[in-house]
Amino acid sequence: MFAAVGRFAYRRRYLVVILWSLAFLAGLLGTLSLPAQLKGGGFTRPESPSQEGQREMQKRLGFGPARLTVVFASDRLDARSPAFRAHVDDALAVIDAQHFPGLISVQTAASTGDPDLISRDGAATFAVLEFNASMEQVQGQVEGIRQALRPADLTTYLTGDSAVYAELEQKSADDLRTVEGYTLPVAVFVLLLIFGTLVAASLPVICGAMAVSITLGVFWLLAQVMDLSVFAMNVATLLGLVVGIDYALFMVGRFREELGADRPVEDAVERTVRFAGRSIFFSGLTVVVGLLGLISIPFMSLRSMGIGGGLVVLVSVLAALTLLPALLGVLGARVNALRIVGRSGREGTFWRRWSDWVMRRPVPVLLLTVALMVMVAWPATRLATEVPSATSLPQDSEARQGYEILQSRFDTSALSPIEALVTWKGGSDPFAPENLQRLFAYGQRLEALPGVARVVSIVNVSGMESAADVAAFWKGVERGPPIRAGRPQPGLPSIVQVLMEAEARKRAVRLREVTTAPGTTLFRVVSETPPTARESQGLATQILESGAPPGAELRVAGVSMAVHDFLSVLAGRFPWIILFVVCLTALVLLVLLRSVVLPIKAVVMNMLSLLAGYGAMVWVFQEGHLEWLFGFSSTGAIDAELPVLLFCTVFGVSMDYEVFLLTRMREAWDETGDNREAVRRGLAKTGRIVTSAALIVVVVASSFAFTSILITKAIGVGLAVAVLLDATVIRILMVPAAMRLIGRWNWWLPEWLGRHLPRIE
Repeated sequence: MFAAVGRFAYRRRYLVVILWSLAFLAGLLGTLSLPAQLKGGGFTRPESPSQEGQREMQKRLGFGPARLTVVFASDRLDARSPAFRAHVDDALAVIDAQHFPGLISVQTAASTGDPDLISRDGAATFAVLEFNASMEQVQGQVEGIRQALRPADLTTYLTGDSAVYAELEQKSADDLRTVEGYTLPVAVFVLLLIFGTLVAASLPVICGAMAVSITLGVFWLLAQVMDLSVFAMNVATLLGLVVGIDYALFMVGRFREELGADRPVEDAVERTVRFAGRSIFFSGLTVVVGLLGLISIPFMSLRSMGIGGGLVVLVSVLAALTLLPALLGVLGARVNALRIVGRSGREGTFWRRWSDWVMRRPVPVLLLTVALMVMVAWPATRLATEVPSATSLPQDSEARQGYEILQSRFDTSALSPIEALVTWKGGSDPFAPENLQRLFAYGQRLEALPGVARVVSIVNVSGMESAADVAAFWKGVERGPPIRAGRPQPGLPSIVQVLMEAEARKRAVRLREVTTAPGTTLFRVVSETPPTARESQGLATQILESGAPPGAELRVAGVSMAVHDFLSVLAGRFPWIILFVVCLTALVLLVLLRSVVLPIKAVVMNMLSLLAGYGAMVWVFQEGHLEWLFGFSSTGAIDAELPVLLFCTVFGVSMDYEVFLLTRMREAWDETGDNREAVRRGLAKTGRIVTSAALIVVVVASSFAFTSILITKAIGVGLAVAVLLDATVIRILMVPAAMRLIGRWNWWLPEWLGRHLPRIE
């Protein structure tokens, strides 16, 4: 089959090149407008308890689905002072529905009377802009709002989900331009050192760039009919450059080898696709298998990255099997033209001597390499995760700076409480005596839960000891503040007492407006720990599992519940993803290599390189080493989706080298029936090309480590370390040592199984 593909690509080479060129131009056009089509977020699923509760609050209480937060700070003014409030009002003067469609409210400390909107040090406050519009629509207005703010002696920071996603979109697009501008020339330089000729060095870069552009063009089409994450663009570019260049590197290396054996160009193309093309096909299949794990996760962000990565790998494989053979057919012997470095492209003797040295010392080599891999992987035992947030942005980002002010100067538990929404049929008034009675009992039950700092609701009023007290309190609020000049608080003028009562009434009216509706009451439960803490997540689930008041329904929302939903899905799916990817990869290798032992060995060694990548990621990004080099600030944890994302990408990419190495060993085994000779020949044929390919991956992945987005940095570092160790320590030391010890059992396949396995020739 692969030989037939090679013959077709050669005989229709000009047509194939033209078709790929047209596809590249079309993809390039789509790529230019792709960032605006992609979405931020994607870490929730509609059917989760937190999202169901959020939708119900929007429907019953009129909450907007999107919010922006404007943080105001000053070094010299007190946020409680009239001057500070005047500056805030002036800054927000033109922030209204007339100028920004969908805006339904602007909430400040002055308008709500909420003391939690003032920072603990009194130097900052914030305003909440609530929109009856999607986050994507609000995201499009972020820059306009930023321009409309009039700070007037205050420092302002625009943050919130839509602001974060707007910056992620811009930073991602900027990063891609920077990476492509620096990575491709460096890749050409490395390929020049590998091949020695400018023509041969250019072909892998051409194929990698075309695969990425065409994939992003397809992504633009998909974005018209489905939601796709902005992170997918970075992952697709990273994987496209990695596998696209790698696959072309293997093809060009094999073609030059066939030409060196004095074969005609057509025969050289056919044999290249027959052998190297087959390895590339199965290698790409193992990468796609890994990425299928991401597609199975019900979060738009991870699913998009799986789709983008899978697409770019498929396009890269297709380019290696059709476009590259066509180009090689057009060039022929001219692939060795424009020599820059004195390399012949022929096999040397170094790798034979190396394999002999390793196989004479298999036990010490194996022990030392395992010890080295365990040492690099050890930090992974300390892995701690957190939910994605504005900390993914660089430190000079406005959205991140505003987020960090909120986290450090305000009571985050009060700003992001657990929201328990109690509803009942019939739409009766929450203040009806029978409703107040059961709501009061439920409020007392919530206050009694361990870990609860306080509960904010219409029935959790300080000093109220019964439902009757609560009813009397709200009747007093309805009548208005009493002016009792004769009974002021000691030491305070009566007018101050009146004003204080007026402020208290304003807060009470605001509370009633935002937490009640016919058949609806909202309880805001403030946890003693931060909203993302494990204790707060446990409290949210405890509230949900404890049930609603009699005759009512309960929904629980808020940050703590959303974080629990996200992490529980990841924790529940990840073991099954590992099992699926490992088993399906082993099955693919079983068919390709016709051996029971080699797939198991390949999976075990791949897991070692993967754990090394985890160890590097934890050591750098969680523990904060090399912050100065990569330009980030550690939060003491890594984003929770990174372990899954790194597994699904690294496992497949690092398996590339195992496939290329073992298929050449299999060829030699079929010819000689000698295990030592098979290992020697396989390593000699692929040693230089595998280490060269790994060097390309390290160059490309490392360039992503210097981008702006923390998730992209972490993937780049994890992939670079895993592949570097995989192609050096594992493939050229551990593999030959292990195969020497296993001996002829490497190639064992039961007869009954051999009869049922398809033969891939």
